[in-house]
Amino acid sequence: LEATFEREARAARVRAAREARETYEREGVAVVRGVVSPLWVALLRDGCEEAQDEASESAQYLNKPTDAGVYFTDLELARRLPRFAAFALHGPCAAIAAGVTGSRTVRYLYDQLFVKERHVSVATPWHQDGGYWRVRGDDLCSVFVPLDDVAAADSLAFVPGTHRWALHNPAHFADGTPYSGTSLPALPAIDDSNARTFALRPGDALVFSSRIVHGGRGNWGRALSTRWAGDDVRFWSRPGEGAVPTGALWLRDGQALADNPSAFPLAWDEEEHQGAAATL
Repeated sequence: LEATFEREARAARVRAAREARETYEREGVAVVRGVVSPLWVALLRDGCEEAQDEASESAQYLNKPTDAGVYFTDLELARRLPRFAAFALHGPCAAIAAGVTGSRTVRYLYDQLFVKERHVSVATPWHQDGGYWRVRGDDLCSVFVPLDDVAAADSLAFVPGTHRWALHNPAHFADGTPYSGTSLPALPAIDDSNARTFALRPGDALVFSSRIVHGGRGNWGRALSTRWAGDDVRFWSRPGEGAVPTGALWLRDGQALADNPSAFPLAWDEEEHQGAAATL
């Protein structure tokens, strides 16, 4: 399988750079179609059940008690569940992140599972991912992998161009209260009149900047969002309430993530993959 994964990753890198980078740079979000193989999709679908059965302390059910559907989320699955670790380090998402950011190396930050079923009445609050993170830089992105068909009306919604904004204070998804002590400004009221949504199928990847504002009422089913750090990303010893990745990371403010490879493993190296391509 190693050679297969290598070919898939290199193909994803090329396609992301060719098909999505210009849109990503202009709007902050882009789709790369058909780059996650059916093998990975099946593995992750099985993982959705495992993740809910073995939920961490970070897991939340965000749906209302009266909703007929479930809104479940959990963080950092690859730290404890082997199938998610395999996808993080051998799947195509790091290569996609490299393709849209132009980075020669990409490190894994963490993953987050979302199960947002039909008949959930709760909206996903407008937010920027980067406001929750303990890293900063321009080459930060999420790669969102749908595991079910998603109509455009059920997609996450993105406000194009907001990836050029500064970071704003995050809020708790459960109750909307702002994080305390972060020193970040409050997110202004969002005009979503030109928000972008996307019809997606299993196998597609939705890649977006850590700064783009997104949220909305869409109920997209099962999806895994993976988070990636490219060339310019450094540790951020940010003040205030909680952030991810969690735990003691043993890095100083501004320090390279490569100095703690166990917490931030290398998932894409352009030189290494070029060398592998020559031997396949």
